[in-house]
Amino acid sequence: MKTYKQAYIAIDLHSNSSTIGYMNQEGKYIAQHQVETTVMNLVNQVVAIPAEVKLLTLEQSNMAFSMAEQLQDYVDELIVCDPRHNALIHRGENKNDSLDTMHLCTLLRLGSLRQVWRPKQMGIRRVFFDQVKTYQRLVKTLSKYKRQFADSLRHWGINGKVTKTDYTYPEMLLTRVKDTVIEPEFREKLRFIEQLEEAKEAAKKRFIKTGKEFWEIAEFMKIPGIGPVGAHRFSGYIQTPYRFRRSSQLIKFCSLSIRKFTSDGRKVARERLSKAGHGCLKGVANTAWTTSLDSDNEVSRYYQDCLDRVGDPVHARLSTERKILITMWALWKKKQPYDANKFTYKYGDSAR
Repeated sequence: MKTYKQAYIAIDLHSNSSTIGYMNQEGKYIAQHQVETTVMNLVNQVVAIPAEVKLLTLEQSNMAFSMAEQLQDYVDELIVCDPRHNALIHRGENKNDSLDTMHLCTLLRLGSLRQVWRPKQMGIRRVFFDQVKTYQRLVKTLSKYKRQFADSLRHWGINGKVTKTDYTYPEMLLTRVKDTVIEPEFREKLRFIEQLEEAKEAAKKRFIKTGKEFWEIAEFMKIPGIGPVGAHRFSGYIQTPYRFRRSSQLIKFCSLSIRKFTSDGRKVARERLSKAGHGCLKGVANTAWTTSLDSDNEVSRYYQDCLDRVGDPVHARLSTERKILITMWALWKKKQPYDANKFTYKYGDSAR
């Protein structure tokens, strides 16, 4: 069997079966195989490829990080790539697992993949991230069911705002439901919402317990407006500050970067916030900004100074939110305690 100098390997990973293929240094697609998705099957396929140097890529997915950890010792280089960047795969007229695998090999060989950060080991930081994300999902689910509950009340002609107190004391709320036929239905809905509340609080206790191991969380909470949930959420989603080389990468990850539209040097559409990234981290900064306005502190003063300079409340707010996130990232990366005196305005340091 011929041994190749280099092999560019791609795996189209799925929960049941996966397709693995490889290409040589000249760009010839050599072979591909479809196997049941198990670690042993994929390891055996990678090991059997006859090449002196092996480069492997997986597209980012729910399974990619754990599988990458299992495969990284059997290749010379492993890249988990951003699937949104792979237009050759997603915009083609024909799409199937075989073509996807071949196209991934081509992009890997051409150096055209956008690598995403991945944890080298699935340790306590990854568990912490999963705990924070579970809490975030429960918050969204609870919010959705509360909206649906209020809609159901209005559907049956029961108007009025449903408050937090109503959910704390559901019997008071049920007195507004006069119809004995529908009252059991609303009682059951309230019981389900109560169960979600209990699950959310249990998830919060879990991530706060895990978060005691991480020193940066206490420092984050010294920043005006950053509470326990925001501090843990930022630490959980970022995982390590060293994943970003520049503050602009952090800002994009937190859904606070500006998307610009130009053609031939001219603006063709209005600038707007990019949808890429994690909106919940943008929410951490927005909550901190909103809360800080209630008192005189370094964050509210920063916002006011920025507003005085640019005259645009939206621009000033976004600059302040970026400043909050960059401050959290910087003190974490430099392993320094939070210093309120360093939260000062420098024109352009958080500008759009």
